[in-house]
Amino acid sequence: MRFFLVSAFLLLSGVNALAYPDFIGYGYRSCLVCHESGSGGGALTDYGRGVFASEIAMNPIRRWIGDEEAAQVSNFLGPVEFPFWLRMGFKYRALTAERSPGSAQSRKYYYNMQNDLNLNFFANEAHTLGLITTVGYVENPVALYPNKTIKDDSHLFYREYFIKANVAKEFWLYAGLMDKVFGLKTVNHTAYNRAALSLGQNDQVHAGLVQWARKEEDLFFQYWLGNLHLPKADRRSGASFMLDKKWGSMHAAGFSLLTESKTGIKQNIFSVHNKMGFRDGNSLLTEVGYRTENSKQTTESIDTNYSYIFTQNNLNLTRGLFLLSGLEYKNVSTKSSDPQTAPTNEKKLRWDLGFLMFPIQRMEFRVSGINEKTIGADDATKDAWSIQSQIHLSL
Repeated sequence: MRFFLVSAFLLLSGVNALAYPDFIGYGYRSCLVCHESGSGGGALTDYGRGVFASEIAMNPIRRWIGDEEAAQVSNFLGPVEFPFWLRMGFKYRALTAERSPGSAQSRKYYYNMQNDLNLNFFANEAHTLGLITTVGYVENPVALYPNKTIKDDSHLFYREYFIKANVAKEFWLYAGLMDKVFGLKTVNHTAYNRAALSLGQNDQVHAGLVQWARKEEDLFFQYWLGNLHLPKADRRSGASFMLDKKWGSMHAAGFSLLTESKTGIKQNIFSVHNKMGFRDGNSLLTEVGYRTENSKQTTESIDTNYSYIFTQNNLNLTRGLFLLSGLEYKNVSTKSSDPQTAPTNEKKLRWDLGFLMFPIQRMEFRVSGINEKTIGADDATKDAWSIQSQIHLSL
């Protein structure tokens, strides 16, 4: 009876399968350790599931089952073991937000952010050759842009599908639909270093990726044709290079380069990043970047310069509970070839404070308050407040 209760508890509890570079505070620098994708995000490996169960998530039933036993039953169906050639996962994420809380302009929103089914197939027990696939469900297909549903009248879409192969001791090859490799990949897709750079939740592309995975560093080179599910005019083709190198005992730093274009638009981005771990799960992430974009329209061309600073701090209060704080800054300026169009310049500062909690395996909860200030704007418009909460279930 006790084993049945424990197994049922673990089946409803779990691991999060998004990207957490802030977990360098536990000593994990390389995403390849825990993720099927070498650049992070998506499905977790068996080892990644075990790490989450035994080190990161709370274990309120430790009286009956220890951390080692919890790791052993962290599979999709708890203690049920799948054959070596198959791994499964399911993820649900929802966001509740209130803008301008406490005011007459207060508005509440609910977003069904993620409904993903993950199926992975492997050719060997070492999982060095496999096919990684994720299919998602979206309530409003318009919100999926720049991705699209499988059919025009469907709510299903491809989140990712790619082949991965360990072709030599330190070299991995990936080919298929995947995320672009650039900078720090965090769960905050609306951060100044993500969505605004076409690096958001739905910006997957058909690409080939080479990863040189060494003990002290990871090097990535990626080339993509764009999302081939989109019309040709909407596909962004390009390439990126990223280096992430360990320094000290729990720190890493690196840089990223990206160039891509589609009809009428071309952008180039450069960034440097730093990940600092302070043991016991504490960490500080920093990324500084600069983007140039040229947009050609019917009667003019517009040059946009975009610079940003992203920081995120994780303070581990106790196992499975973190105090989160972040500070972001961006400066966006535009200049038109048409002398009749005045140049623009916008500066924004955003900070947030909240909590991240993994109360049991397979569950994540976060709540935060966010303030965004437009620097130099009139008093009536310079501050925007919001409160957000998220729940994430992962099997």
